Amino acid sequence: MTFSVKAKSKVSPLSRLGRRSVLAAALLAGTALAAPVAQAAPAAERAAPVPDLVCRLDAEVNFSPPLSVRVKEAKVTGHIGYLDCRSPSGAAPELTDIVFGVDGTGRFGVFPPTFSVEGNGVGTWNTGEVGSLYFKGDLKQGSPVPERTVTSGPLARDGINGLQIPTPRFDKITPDGVAGFDVIGQVCFWPGEKGRCTAF
Repeated sequence: MTFSVKAKSKVSPLSRLGRRSVLAAALLAGTALAAPVAQAAPAAERAAPVPDLVCRLDAEVNFSPPLSVRVKEAKVTGHIGYLDCRSPSGAAPELTDIVFGVDGTGRFGVFPPTFSVEGNGVGTWNTGEVGSLYFKGDLKQGSPVPERTVTSGPLARDGINGLQIPTPRFDKITPDGVAGFDVIGQVCFWPGEKGRCTAF
């Protein structure tokens, strides 16, 4: 992507560098398959943890105003969807899907170029029960699903991990910065010690 400049306007080298940093961060986030946090091998005598739920991740985050070298913090809105869930532990077989409406803060770091999000979400499970969560983490190459904890409703206090593929929506990238990401992947809900979500 290139940014057009009027013939008579003067664009400083710092401005050009800033725009390249924002675009580079978006491209890195968009092409990365985030690996889950490395887990220590369980002791031979201890059974590996089993998640309460394994779900397909389908999320959208929007930054307003767009994040850039000039705007390093913005409001985050959008949704986090956990769909087609199953319950390996048998703790919650009735829970199959939920979509959380989210509200929080997005940040852009220049060195290295990084997008991050933090906030809270509230949604309704397919059973009609209301749940909420807290999320915090990066949308960048090599990052896991942002840290998430169920704060109320079914499976309250469960921790969530998994893998994600964040993709910038290029129709929302303007000379002012990056305004949105779509995120897909897989997540696991853990009642205690977290295991490796990709094992399920």
